Amino acid sequence: MRYVFVFMLLCSFALLPVSLFAEKEEKGWSPFYIPWNYCPGSKVDMSFMLDAPAGKHGFVTVKDGHFYFKDGKRVKFWGLNLHSNTACFPSRSQAQDVAKRLAQLGCNIVRMHLLDNEDPGGIIDAYYKDSQHLSTNQMDKLDYFIAELKKNGIYVCFDVLGLGARKFKSGDNLPQADVLRRGADGISFFDERIKELSKKFALDFLSHVNPYTGNSYLNEPCVAFVEMTNENTLFLGKSHKDFPSYYEEEIQGIWKKWHSDKNIKSSYRDWYEDRQFLYELQDGYQRDMHKYLRSIGVKVPIGASNLPYDNLGLLADSHMDFTDIHVYWDLSDELVKIHNRPLIKQDHANPRTMVNTMSIAKVKNKPLIITEWGSVWPNDWRAVDVIKIASYAALNNWDGLFMYSYNGGWGMSWDGLENRLYYGTVVFNDPAKMGLFPAAGLIFLRGDIKEAKNTYKISYDIGKLFKTYDMYEDRTRLAGIPYVSKLEKDFNEAGNSMSKDQAYPYIKELRPQGIVKSDTGEILRDFKKGIFMLNARNAFSFSGFIGGQDTIPASDNVSFFTEKDFAAFTIVSLDGKNIIDSKDLLLTVAGRVRNRDQSFAPHITKKINDLNKDVYILNKGSEPITVEPIEGVVTIKKSDDRERIRVFCLNENGLIKSEIQADSRKDYYSFRVSGANRTIYYKIVKE
Repeated sequence: MRYVFVFMLLCSFALLPVSLFAEKEEKGWSPFYIPWNYCPGSKVDMSFMLDAPAGKHGFVTVKDGHFYFKDGKRVKFWGLNLHSNTACFPSRSQAQDVAKRLAQLGCNIVRMHLLDNEDPGGIIDAYYKDSQHLSTNQMDKLDYFIAELKKNGIYVCFDVLGLGARKFKSGDNLPQADVLRRGADGISFFDERIKELSKKFALDFLSHVNPYTGNSYLNEPCVAFVEMTNENTLFLGKSHKDFPSYYEEEIQGIWKKWHSDKNIKSSYRDWYEDRQFLYELQDGYQRDMHKYLRSIGVKVPIGASNLPYDNLGLLADSHMDFTDIHVYWDLSDELVKIHNRPLIKQDHANPRTMVNTMSIAKVKNKPLIITEWGSVWPNDWRAVDVIKIASYAALNNWDGLFMYSYNGGWGMSWDGLENRLYYGTVVFNDPAKMGLFPAAGLIFLRGDIKEAKNTYKISYDIGKLFKTYDMYEDRTRLAGIPYVSKLEKDFNEAGNSMSKDQAYPYIKELRPQGIVKSDTGEILRDFKKGIFMLNARNAFSFSGFIGGQDTIPASDNVSFFTEKDFAAFTIVSLDGKNIIDSKDLLLTVAGRVRNRDQSFAPHITKKINDLNKDVYILNKGSEPITVEPIEGVVTIKKSDDRERIRVFCLNENGLIKSEIQADSRKDYYSFRVSGANRTIYYKIVKE
């Protein structure tokens, strides 16, 4: 009945003129997109941050809870995903182009996602009646691409057990193979034949020698780390449902034997209600696979998967070399409806914000990476979130962020790409995402933001976790901490009973109305006004709903004023000096970004924190991508009365297209940004 209602609602909207819901200001929006291919001479070039070739410092290892190279150098990763259907297999000229472009954007690692598709969307040879043969042609394309990435200083990572998108076939000798879900998620934890097949995939793939580097993937230092599989856990409902009958009977038998061996009588009706059983099954499997991967020669850090939303799942993952979590805001796979609420206006006590969600996966002495994250199109307010996420990740000293997804999925390769936004998670040409990606990467990788002064720790008693089903309450009690300081989890595995009530930290800085400030003083967030501010030595951002705002001061060095309701203003020093001393600055000014003629139905609710009521998408729009015009005044303090500055507008390729006049006063200079400049990029040079 719900779907009938939605259909009728959409049909009723379709009978009305689309212009009824189109926003009038879109008439003044300008075409602007971010190219996927290399842009020679671009002034938006962060490749100087990469240390090519990748692997020159030796294999990545883990020390003191972070990633280091073998030679002792700390490494953090600012990355992107490439989806294996079919973007992981470009032509040779495309591979060269993409690799250089990713380096130019400041990306120092690529996650090759779902390689275990059949060709031409993956590396499994479709010719055979089993899923156990690698495609020679596809491996050659992948090998060449990885060699080009390595040459440009870009590391890679991938899942190695072949349990992501893999379709098992009759020749694999698996019962009911024709009705198994792709990757056999959930079942892979206990079925011995699937374990054998996944180990074989890992050995075949990792021992394969890349002829363009001369190394197998076991001996390739440009492989930063590996994970076992993607989004596989026993602690989320999807793994508890619809097992084919053979496997349902199999796990029921394993569960009953487990109880018999422990000599305890079960109080549960079904295996998936028994949290201790789930934990021991998942933990035992992951430890076994970790041991196996080490036995075949894997040298780099090994992770399990990326859905540790339950603390027992996180505990199992923490026995690996690092932890990982996937986080999205306003994700809509089918792009039929979204909630279109600004993340920046969500209360810092909302456990569903991306920063709060990321923080729940941080465990003592383990690196934390986020291999999928995104505030996705067509959410109108996503431009503020790229710099914000990079800033809080730096504050919390996390180890890697991978935006999802640069390209791929749904059959997308590198051919015939139009100047339009395709899917919520395909970001290669989105000015609100990739337009800000270079500056955000510079901030994160260079260490522009101070690490939080304080770390708040919380310990868990495993016995209590076996009886705890409400993880949302736990997340709610921890929400807000990562906006101020670091959060770290620890687990009491000795079996000693702790206090009756879980001890949660009290953070007095979370109490002021609307405003929360980092303990370093560099980052401020006001959810009631919807404002984010970063004020660091060589990076500054004043973003969100900043129109007409002067109640929150900028800094002594930089200020930005606009009447436009929403804008993301960020300035970074490219030479690493203090902003007022820097002779080379990059300014990015972005607002809302849409396809032409993109339109929504009216909001059903005006409550900013109501995530249960949605907005229907009437028209995804067509090319070109357009950006909202932002009018405003930039003021930057002088370091010397005699200095002269020049301000240039850059085009989509990062090339200078015009110069705008700057007004010089005794202590500062100022200039106007305008929609008439038809750009989001400004280059500021001091002479």
